[in-house]
Amino acid sequence: MSAALPDSTLAWPICWPGVELIARAEGCRLRAYRCPAGVWTCGWGETDSVTARTSWTQAEADRRFADSLSSYADEVRAMCTREPTEHELGALVSLAYNIGLGALRGSTALRAHNAGDSQAAARAFALWNKARVGGQLTVLAGLTARRAAEAALYLRPDDELPAHRMPQAVQAESRISSSPIARSGAAAAGAGALGMLGEARDQLGVVGTALASVRTIVVDTLGVPPEALLPLVLVSVGGVAIYWRWRQRKEGWA
Repeated sequence: MSAALPDSTLAWPICWPGVELIARAEGCRLRAYRCPAGVWTCGWGETDSVTARTSWTQAEADRRFADSLSSYADEVRAMCTREPTEHELGALVSLAYNIGLGALRGSTALRAHNAGDSQAAARAFALWNKARVGGQLTVLAGLTARRAAEAALYLRPDDELPAHRMPQAVQAESRISSSPIARSGAAAAGAGALGMLGEARDQLGVVGTALASVRTIVVDTLGVPPEALLPLVLVSVGGVAIYWRWRQRKEGWA
C-alpha cells in the first residue's frame, strides 16, 4: 500500500507545504496505471519512462518524485524574472506539475508574477480549473480546489506566523464612507448637483446644441450616414467592453 505522503526527510527542492500540496493532489500508486488521459502513470503522478509493467517501491517512488520536482523547480526559476519566494516557487511548481511547463510559460500567473503583481498572479491560478469532459470544456471541482490551495500557498509570506500566534486584533471592515472611491464619487456627484442647480435653466438649450454638434461632426463632417450612428455607438461601446475585459484578464480575473 502506498504512503499518504512522501518521505519528508529527503532533500526536497521546494518548500514542504508545496511538496505536500502536490502529493495530496496527485496521490501515489506503486504499480503503473492509465490516468484519465490514457497515459501510463506511476508513483506520485510520474509519467516519464513509465510503461504498463512499471512497478516501484515506496522509496523509489519518493526519490523519483523528488528528482522530478528538482527539475521542475529549476525550469520554473529560469522562467521567473522576479526571484520567487519559497512559497511562491512551491505554488508555481505545483501549477506547472499539473498543467505542464509550456503552459506555465505562457500563463497570466507567470506574467503577473514577473510584473511584481502578486495579487493578480494569485487570482490567475483560478484560470486553470477546466478540463475536457466528453469533449466539453468543464470546470472541475478538484481542479478548482487545487488552484485555490496553490493561490493560498503563493500568497503565504515566508516568515508567516504559526497559526497559534496569528494576531487577534484584526482590523474591522472599513466604512463605505471612508472609501477613497466612494468619497471621490460623492464629491463628483456633489459638484454635479451644484452645477445642475446653477445651470438648470440652460440645460435644454445645451443638450440640443450638443446633439446638433455631435451630428454635425459625425454625419456632416465625417460623412457617416445618419442610419450608421447607432451601429457606430454600439461598436464603440463593444470596444470599450473588450478593452476592460482584457484588463481584467491581465490582472488575473477569471
